[in-house]
Amino acid sequence: MKNLTDIEIRTMRKIKWKIIPFCLALYIINYMDRICIGFGALDMNGELGISNTAFGLLSSVFFIGYFLLEVPSNMCMHKFGARKWMARIIISWGLVTMGMFFAQNYSHVLTLRIFLGIAEAGFFPGMIYYFTYWFPAKDRASIIGLFMLAVPFGNFIAAPVSTLIMDNIHWFNQSGWRWMFMIEGSLAVILGILALFMLIDAPAKAKWLDEDERKWLTAKLAKEDEFKKDTASFTLKQIFSYAKIWQLGLIYFCIQTTTQSVNYWMPTIVKSFSTGWSNSTVGAVLMLPGIISLIVMPFWGMHSDKRRERKWHAAIPMIMSSVGLMMIALFDSIPLRLTGVVLNAVGNVAFYGPFWALPSIYLSGRAAAVGLAIINSLSSAGGFVGNGIIGVIKDTSAGTFGVLSFQAVCCLVAFLVTISLNLKDKALSDSE
Repeated sequence: MKNLTDIEIRTMRKIKWKIIPFCLALYIINYMDRICIGFGALDMNGELGISNTAFGLLSSVFFIGYFLLEVPSNMCMHKFGARKWMARIIISWGLVTMGMFFAQNYSHVLTLRIFLGIAEAGFFPGMIYYFTYWFPAKDRASIIGLFMLAVPFGNFIAAPVSTLIMDNIHWFNQSGWRWMFMIEGSLAVILGILALFMLIDAPAKAKWLDEDERKWLTAKLAKEDEFKKDTASFTLKQIFSYAKIWQLGLIYFCIQTTTQSVNYWMPTIVKSFSTGWSNSTVGAVLMLPGIISLIVMPFWGMHSDKRRERKWHAAIPMIMSSVGLMMIALFDSIPLRLTGVVLNAVGNVAFYGPFWALPSIYLSGRAAAVGLAIINSLSSAGGFVGNGIIGVIKDTSAGTFGVLSFQAVCCLVAFLVTISLNLKDKALSDSE
């Protein structure tokens, strides 16, 4: 029989190849369908007569359903399993995205954005919860970092693909932005159907694991759950009153107030860098931060795992984002402003792996399902608040400078709250 190290290497290699690629593809499409309205706005807003303030509301209402339904969604996933519940989520949001093709006025778009938030609710925290069934705590920052590559991948793919569709596809005399929603939404429906066959609910059901691999993984995860047994039996009241959940939720609210709005407004901001830039040029420019993030993000997650340190690895990227936003706001030079775009984008994605490795150190069972959903629901609240405020700021004399300054301050507040946390790093080593 091979020693434990050999079993661990073999088991984790199998799991990574079986779980991560498909989950990454799901999140890429999720991210594309969420942010494509930012690219659609380049033409859609003029065609449908949507103002900056109205677009801010469109960006915000998406998060209402997310905020209200993420906790119930994760509880349903805990009860029914990832395979069926995730497939339901993915197919639902794909159909709603396709529905944007038929929007004829602002009210139609507003209604569809609300339904999109309802359809997507629970996807991200559900995925993070799903990983706790498969990956030991010591690997989760790098694993979540790999999963979160969907954000730069999504930008890398969505920017050129969305703008190329808009500029070049006008079948049946319909606007390019309509076909963008139809095509990208249909991809989600296809992946949702595949999820019924690709996602495995738990290691016990994984036929591709050998018996010794299954036993090793089960024992490893059981040992970690023993460390967190005080939260495993929490009632809902105890979960909602657990201080660490709300501390982490406050950080995520602050940082997501920025990042959830940057995704929607950055194409418009970048296009303002030069009057001669077309939609396709904007898409090509926004590929750059995506490419760099693809390199930085997995490295930062692996570095956090290697050092067994989470707090500063989560905090430092927030300052990078803040500095990048102020560079865009304060400088007129296009190279300097593009440097700011890159710094902001890299900071936005690098913190995810270390941050999302924190909750599962302390939470297990239903407490993990509900706690992760609570934290991520505050992301939705941040997206609602951020986009609503930014839409109003954009229509005032403060304009783009005011938008970027507001976003930079939110990143700074998130940084300060993070470094003030009294996180027991000993808990990390003990649980591993």
